[in-house]
Amino acid sequence: MQYPFSEKTLTVSEVGAAIKACMDSPVFQGLEVFGEVSGFKYSGQHAYFTLKDKNSQLQCVCFYARKTYNPKDGESVIVRGSLDYWAKGGRLSLQATSIEPVGQGMLALEFERLKEKLLKEGLFDDAHKKPIPQYVGNVLVVTSKTGAVIRDIVTTIRRKNPIINIVLRDVRVQGEGAAHEISGVLKRVDALGYDVIVIARGGGSLEDLAPFYDEELVRTVYMMDTPVVSAVGHETDFSLCDFVADARAATPTAAGELVAYDFYELVRAVRQDASRLALSARRIFERKTSQAQLAFNKLRVKATSFYADRERRVERYLSSARKSVELKVINAENVCKLLAQKLDGLSPLKVLSRGYFRLQAGDKTVGSVRSLKVGDDIKATGRDGSVSARVTGIELIDDATKN
Repeated sequence: MQYPFSEKTLTVSEVGAAIKACMDSPVFQGLEVFGEVSGFKYSGQHAYFTLKDKNSQLQCVCFYARKTYNPKDGESVIVRGSLDYWAKGGRLSLQATSIEPVGQGMLALEFERLKEKLLKEGLFDDAHKKPIPQYVGNVLVVTSKTGAVIRDIVTTIRRKNPIINIVLRDVRVQGEGAAHEISGVLKRVDALGYDVIVIARGGGSLEDLAPFYDEELVRTVYMMDTPVVSAVGHETDFSLCDFVADARAATPTAAGELVAYDFYELVRAVRQDASRLALSARRIFERKTSQAQLAFNKLRVKATSFYADRERRVERYLSSARKSVELKVINAENVCKLLAQKLDGLSPLKVLSRGYFRLQAGDKTVGSVRSLKVGDDIKATGRDGSVSARVTGIELIDDATKN
């Protein structure tokens, strides 16, 4: 069989070799290719992905990629490497030696580096985090006054609690200088006595959320004495402010749920507790009253027995004392009779009744003639009367005659 070959006819291997030779030329070595990552995956230590733009795409391979930056699908990168053609598989690819993020990818890398730095300094340690008060009275929300964030927080809190005081500090939450503005507000309000501060922002791109990755703001939150709740972005967003705050809420609505205690449930619980306490107190009172009544009855029986016995003993003591007193009275009466008889025998009236008189000179009783002198007025008192006289003469009995 005769084949229609010409001078220009090449085999597949020859074409592959030609392409391979072209790819090995210096012009295709040390390339820097910009594009968007798609289909990034690992096979062992090597990564495979597609680099594309709106018109074209290029297969890429990065050997030992785990040692380099690992992009996510959709990120813009600059891939450095050389073109290679695998003749056996007929596949052209860019063998990457490095992958560098561009735009949002670069931001993510910078934030990751800052995160590692602050993590090593201990700014994210749980030991430094303060507990959120269980019963909050005053809440400060630091966010933009426009948009749905503040409305979501207020609505959530008010649904659970009508009495918590909510204060808004209006700040910019994106753009240049926003982080510095938020940091300044936090420093000024830290000593104003708020129970908790909520830093809030809705979702957005990494560039939009950049203020909440700012090192100045992170360090300010770390130094706060007031507990801080971070509610930045959507549930899948984790800013550095989330890591350093005392608590993270996945969304602003979740922040409202976190800081607000359920007033209505608390009132219901207090009423139930008060009712149970009143019932318990009533039961305790009734039980103690019953116990007291039993104790009183026992005491009354014991007291009756005790005092009956004491009464009998007292009656015996009184009877004995009465007999003893009566005996003493009788003895005393007898003694008094004897003494009265003796006293009666010694009474001057008895002497006077026998014919004797009592002489008095003035107010003094005359016991001796020698105490008188002629001219003295004297008074003689007898049994039946007295006689007044004047001394006209005195006769003395000498001691010799008396003897």
